[in-house]
Amino acid sequence: MSNLRVQQLQHPSASTPALTLANDGTAAAQLSAINGGPLAGFRNAIINGNFDVWQRGTSFNTSAFAADRWLNNYVGSSAVMSRQPFTLGQSNVPGEPRFFNRTVVTSVAGASNYSLLLQYIEGVRTFAGQTVTISFWAKADASRSIAVELMQWFGTGGSPSAVVSGIGATKFSLTTAWQQISLTVTVPSISGKLLGTAGNDYLSLNIWFDGGSSFNARNGTLGQQSGTFDIARVQMEPGAFRTPFELRPSGTELALCQRYYEKSYDLDTIPGTATDTGLVGGQCIYFFSTTGYAPPAPAVSYRVTKRGTPQLNFWNRSGTANQYSQYYNGVWANQATAPFVLSNSTNGFLVYPNAYVASMLFHFAADAEIAF
Repeated sequence: MSNLRVQQLQHPSASTPALTLANDGTAAAQLSAINGGPLAGFRNAIINGNFDVWQRGTSFNTSAFAADRWLNNYVGSSAVMSRQPFTLGQSNVPGEPRFFNRTVVTSVAGASNYSLLLQYIEGVRTFAGQTVTISFWAKADASRSIAVELMQWFGTGGSPSAVVSGIGATKFSLTTAWQQISLTVTVPSISGKLLGTAGNDYLSLNIWFDGGSSFNARNGTLGQQSGTFDIARVQMEPGAFRTPFELRPSGTELALCQRYYEKSYDLDTIPGTATDTGLVGGQCIYFFSTTGYAPPAPAVSYRVTKRGTPQLNFWNRSGTANQYSQYYNGVWANQATAPFVLSNSTNGFLVYPNAYVASMLFHFAADAEIAF
């Protein structure tokens, strides 16, 4: 039997080796994809990395969650984040994605001012002590730079360990043409660290667009700038090699998003819209006792169990916040009060009308995002 002794295998036209052999006999492989078996579609720790799900709306000019799981985060400076469509059949970003994220930054000078796009990945244990590869497509309205970092947050409550930031902090140059960004990072071990008691620890992926001097160590001395920044197909996966963006089924991706945010409105209807479509609640049938009367509470079950007990917001059929509607004998009426929440859990909630009404109908949004 003969042995072939090599350190790497690489095609003449390839820029990186397909297989790298270590002295101990182990190997690192450059994989095109893992599309079969139990890991199919779940190598990517980023949820909604394709920017397909926008339950809250499609344009945001506040520092808040925007596209599902994505936070438009800024202080001092300002940023408008919006959903943008790809032209059908375009070939600049492979795989025929439908949308990309656009952030228009207006920088304001200040050492503590910044603008970034980020996602909190639930659980600081995620990838701890492992090598990961971050990849995405990006362009700008002119030659500009962005920066990428990871951050470990150990939560709140009790005596948690201090945040670990600036992990893998790297600056990248952009042009007006789409290009793929790739960064391999070793995530620090959390051995000896302490978690908070609130259950809100996370690993954060931060994409910096603008940063005052106070953040130089976290963004590779990016500096401050105004401009338009486009981001598409974000992936964070285990290992030292980038693989093509892996798509999960649309229903699966939506369910992953709904663990953190769910609404009664149709998927593309912005909360607060005047519509009857999607109203929940039901008929209130009263019973009498020696102490008065009380209606049974309309119960709502969430489509997906939430990360934690969510914050509830309500709208009536006309889109007015903190109110509900009733329908009786063919006539609609709005009650100028919010439903009284009897109970709320990770699986659903019970509400109570605040007046003697025959029915109680409303829209809701349940928000269980990790607070920022």
